[in-house]
Amino acid sequence: MQLYFSESIKRLRKERELTQESLADFLGVTFQAVSKWERGESYPDIELLPTIADFFSVSTDELLGVDRAKNEAEILRIIEAYDNLTDDEAKHCIIVDAMKKFPNDFRLQLRRMSDLAFYKKGTDFHDNLPKVRAIYDNIQSYCRIDTVRICAKRYLAIYYSMLSEYEDSGITFDDCEKIINEMPYMRDGQEFLRSYLFPHDTEAWKEHDREAIEEEISLLCHGIAHLFDVTDESNHIDDLINGVQTEIQLLQLFYDDGNYGRAWRNIIFSYGYLGYLYCKTGDTKNGLRFFRKEAALAKQFDSLERITVMHSRFFEGREFDKHTLGSTFVACSRVKYLLEEKYPLLDAFKATPAFQELVHSLSA
Repeated sequence: MQLYFSESIKRLRKERELTQESLADFLGVTFQAVSKWERGESYPDIELLPTIADFFSVSTDELLGVDRAKNEAEILRIIEAYDNLTDDEAKHCIIVDAMKKFPNDFRLQLRRMSDLAFYKKGTDFHDNLPKVRAIYDNIQSYCRIDTVRICAKRYLAIYYSMLSEYEDSGITFDDCEKIINEMPYMRDGQEFLRSYLFPHDTEAWKEHDREAIEEEISLLCHGIAHLFDVTDESNHIDDLINGVQTEIQLLQLFYDDGNYGRAWRNIIFSYGYLGYLYCKTGDTKNGLRFFRKEAALAKQFDSLERITVMHSRFFEGREFDKHTLGSTFVACSRVKYLLEEKYPLLDAFKATPAFQELVHSLSA
């Protein structure tokens, strides 16, 4: 268990408006010893702890920061549970309860900000916008963890982009763009800097480089999807199909061992969307072919052990944890929902024996 003695004694000394020298005189030690305690370079003899605790009128547990260590462990458990879920309702319940217990933790505040902004896709903006802004302002004013502050900016930019589509939200895209302009460039991200700056003769560098490549693949897939605007079905159907096929080809190039790592959802859903697009053109034969590929990949994903080792050219030896995509993500049930309810397929096609057999296979 991590202890927080150095932070505790420094805080207690300052609250009493004591110098290191005056505290050292009372305890019968040198001020250099007190200085080392506060820097975390050493600890006092165990026999001295009760004397220090009595002097500050606190328990030895409080002096050592044991309560804080327990709280930190619980907060980390909450964060892991929240981040591993894909069910929005469950995530909402977890973070609401967590904020009641630990309202001042910036990491939890960040997740509550996300919950307020995206839980109901921005439909509660009249009530939630002031709350989102309040959390954002608090994080920007008092949090010193750059990753939290930058992530809060990203959430606010996405939230503003959503709200700009509502006429009565009071938010325009100019508000979103202002936040975007405050964000760092891609090259300033930790993935790129680790892959670029770590000594290249170490295993750490190789792992960081693979991590950076996976992040870049994810961003590139998003870029391709946006370039072809594959979610806008008013675009020419050939352009939509070309965009999705390009994304699939990219993923097959990098994940040539068939383990798609962080891109598993991308590849599964891309095949499904491609199947839907072919059905929309009337080519149900190719539509069914790609739906079968989507289903096969979903089954393959669900059959994987939680931890697998990748063997593609780019990710040889890299471990993939399925829970990275959410501990509750079951690909077959999701694909079954897409086929039966989400894709706007013709009833006649859905009634065919081939389609019914495919859907049934996802429940096996």
